[in-house]
Amino acid sequence: MINNEWVHFEKEVSDSVKEASEDTSYDKISAYLKEKSINTFSLYYELIDFIISDYQEEMVDGNIEAIFSYTIVHKNYDRDPDTVQYIKEAKERGDKNYQTYYDEYLQPQNMNFYFKAVIKANDEITLFSKNPAIETDDWEEVEMSDFVIKKLQKNTSQKREILMSQ
Repeated sequence: MINNEWVHFEKEVSDSVKEASEDTSYDKISAYLKEKSINTFSLYYELIDFIISDYQEEMVDGNIEAIFSYTIVHKNYDRDPDTVQYIKEAKERGDKNYQTYYDEYLQPQNMNFYFKAVIKANDEITLFSKNPAIETDDWEEVEMSDFVIKKLQKNTSQKREILMSQ
């Protein structure tokens, strides 16, 4: 009877240690993505939440590889929707979707990603993505900034330069 309790205790400790190491990797990835997301998207959106789901990790060639879904909950910065160009134009044209554009403008929305993060022994994190709808084993290295439309980035950079020169 005592022996059985000891074996049970050993298993609990083993499970606890395993969970702690997974939490550590999970926490590192979570902090990394949150920082990169804030640096990339806070210029455009108010960021509300950062959610990792379907998280699975394994050790591959001495590195930790985690595959998961990542959601950033965001909304447009508070301002009168009628001052936003596409909403203003829809109103002027009498577009049937005007009210929908107006109502949805300040509502929270989700940005969804499918990632693989690789944590090397030196704690360096590299991010990869692939389209889960396409059956392929190819993961491409990415940065969060790859998910910003380049035209928008260019216009924002120009606006920033104008503001800084004033």
